[in-house]
Amino acid sequence: MIKSAPKILFLLAFSFLLAPDSLAQAFLGVSAIPPRLEISVEPGKTITKEIKVRNESAVEKIISTQVKDFVVVDDLGTPIQVESTGDSSNRWAASSWIQISSASLKLKPGETKTLMVTVIAPEDALPGGHYAVILHSPQNETTLSETGSLIETNVGTLVYVTIPGDIKESAMIKDFSAPRLSEYGPIDFRATVTNLSDIHITPVGQISITNSLGFKTATLPLETVNIFPYTSREYHQTLNRKLMLGRFRANFIAAYGTTGQLVNATLFFWVIPWRLILTVVAILLIIILIAKLNRKSKIDKSPNSPKVEELEKELSALKKKYQDRK
Repeated sequence: MIKSAPKILFLLAFSFLLAPDSLAQAFLGVSAIPPRLEISVEPGKTITKEIKVRNESAVEKIISTQVKDFVVVDDLGTPIQVESTGDSSNRWAASSWIQISSASLKLKPGETKTLMVTVIAPEDALPGGHYAVILHSPQNETTLSETGSLIETNVGTLVYVTIPGDIKESAMIKDFSAPRLSEYGPIDFRATVTNLSDIHITPVGQISITNSLGFKTATLPLETVNIFPYTSREYHQTLNRKLMLGRFRANFIAAYGTTGQLVNATLFFWVIPWRLILTVVAILLIIILIAKLNRKSKIDKSPNSPKVEELEKELSALKKKYQDRK
């Protein structure tokens, strides 16, 4: 069951978890080391790892620690805390497997303490990924939400537990788009990758741009992010070029998984600065017209022009007629 207050709490906590250490220290004065813990354990086995909590502030702090499950429900990777119900409805949950050596810590200014994290994998644990977060909450420290309610703030460590075995690894590109016709750059690309695996994936790849002649004009690296099982993640990239002309091809390609599987998609787009082209064409037409008028004017003024010849003939005819009369 998802509750609104825990949801807000967890979103705030997770934002600090992913933020740079300096940001977390500035706001809470507490840091979790490491921010992410990856563990591989066989079904029915137990494994223990260390994490640390450090008081970065100048005052003593009492820290309470708890383990929570979370899910990702949007294409931005936003985590939402879910309450553990003790059943198996959340196939990816791992909080019930995790025990912490201490639920409360007292830290002097600048002090660091170690916590032992014990993961006990059930005998029937399914192969693949299972996830939880260990949250550290300074007591009596809250922040005010937009609704005016007080929210407890946290920092924490994400725990990625992998159960070895027959793990399905699959992914697909749900969407890859860009403006089909643009007058100028920049050109914005958007792609959505869906993870159909039993474990999180971290695609590594790029968007390569080639022109109509087949020459590569740009390479845009993809952001390195985790995509949790059966969720999607949006990628945004921008080709920061102003002047472009012609038809271009964009190829999205990324490798993922333990065997280097690939996902790829291709699109074509046009960049035509039509206003600039019309302006240049109009200027050229004006230049050509002026040149023709000048040429015609010079021809008309030439001694050998048809009009001059006609006048000379008329003059000769008049002279001859006058002489005949004499």
